[in-house]
Amino acid sequence: MTIQVNSSLVFLDVTVLDKKGHPVVTGLTKDDFSITDDKMPQRIFSFEPPERHTIDTHATADHPAGSLPVTIFVVDLLDSSFSDFAYIRFMVHKYLAAQPSQLKAPAELMVLGNDSLEMVQGYTRSKADLIYALDHIQTTLPYKEMNGSFASERFGQAIDALQQIALQNKGISGHKNIIWVGHGGPSMETFGLPGSTVEELNRYVHDTTNQLVDARMSLFVLYPGLPVGGPILTLSQLSANFNFGDDDDPFSGDINFGVFVNETGGKLFYNRNDVNTEIKEAQQLGSEYYTLTYQPTAGNMDGKFRRIRVTLRNPNLHAMTKTGYFAPDKTAAADARQQRIVDISEALYSTLPLDTLGVTITNVVRHPDTHTAQFTVLLAPRNIAWQRTDNGGSSVDFTLAAASLSGYRNFLATRVLSLKASSNSQDSARLGALVTRIPVTIRIPRKTHTVRVVIQLTASGRTGAAELTRKAIDHAPQAPTPAPHLLPRSQKPQVPSSQP
Repeated sequence: MTIQVNSSLVFLDVTVLDKKGHPVVTGLTKDDFSITDDKMPQRIFSFEPPERHTIDTHATADHPAGSLPVTIFVVDLLDSSFSDFAYIRFMVHKYLAAQPSQLKAPAELMVLGNDSLEMVQGYTRSKADLIYALDHIQTTLPYKEMNGSFASERFGQAIDALQQIALQNKGISGHKNIIWVGHGGPSMETFGLPGSTVEELNRYVHDTTNQLVDARMSLFVLYPGLPVGGPILTLSQLSANFNFGDDDDPFSGDINFGVFVNETGGKLFYNRNDVNTEIKEAQQLGSEYYTLTYQPTAGNMDGKFRRIRVTLRNPNLHAMTKTGYFAPDKTAAADARQQRIVDISEALYSTLPLDTLGVTITNVVRHPDTHTAQFTVLLAPRNIAWQRTDNGGSSVDFTLAAASLSGYRNFLATRVLSLKASSNSQDSARLGALVTRIPVTIRIPRKTHTVRVVIQLTASGRTGAAELTRKAIDHAPQAPTPAPHLLPRSQKPQVPSSQP
């Protein structure tokens, strides 16, 4: 997924800062700005000042519309200590509690947990809905943050989360601000890795950068509190503020979350205790911007970084915007991981039956105290190619995605899990009779019309889907939400398969 620079306009959302770092929102015209793309001056096609960015008068409370920027709050449980996450939740709650009952623009809330990125509240302007969803995020021991052996897995999960957020929001007009409260994924040192691995990593992060840029998203990362017993500066903090040269690949060294902040024109906040104030500052920086467009000439399809520079006629003013993009690479193979995310997202949106795999939903239970529903997804043995394991058993990797959808098929809540089904047998007849049972819990916001579940096999791409109507949920038995409890986990959550 890349920017098509040969025919499309490039949108630049530019925040202008004075010497004190305050946004400048009046007194500038198109003639005050200059743009270069890969060192080549560009003609500005259109210009919008900050006051042009308003909410559409026909927009509903739960649907983004107009040119006012929307906000995606991400609370990072995966990369936070137990105490840090409690502090994160408290500070986000404090920020939301200070807002009016109806937010100026829609916002959604996501949580990055040990195993998945979950949307716990889709776009809404209701402060009460956001606070309710925040307060009912289940507290879980961040076992991956506590164990260094999970560092590479956390790195991938954090970047996958950025890709999922970009994909979900690409069809929404206007600018979007990701306010990521937590440290983001750990750094990945590339020194000493095989060349093929480095090439694959670079393609992965290049594609992620372009997806964020295409979707007009800025990433703001807020570290929780002051560091205690750790480094004063991290690689992410340094990268977030580094001024890359015109010919530099931002990911040519160690790969870290701060580079995505830099690339998207966001900011990393650290060494402060007032996270609620940082959220307010991030929203201000991401909301008071000028929109410029230009159409660059087609360049070489070499996959290299194309530096964008925006300068102002007044040398006392500084432009804050995305720093560039990666040109298409005609020699690069398709990214299977990225394509899988796209396919699953499209399958969730679709109203068509998908029956390559046999997927059904059973044992539905409502939890009114947390506005959630719990059910069991059954994966039938049809069309499953089991892989033999060294211990004499068999396994199959797959992705399960669940979404609460409105009547217009808008995402209201989502959950995506990477799972492994396992059996202690290698007998084909026995494997052909196994049914895999997957317990799933998902939030059911007020306007949920249906819940759709999609399963895709990692190796073959075969996909199946099932839907649960709101009527079926409302008529299901109810019970209090079970208390969270800890289970021993391997590096990929496993679900057993058994005879029907």
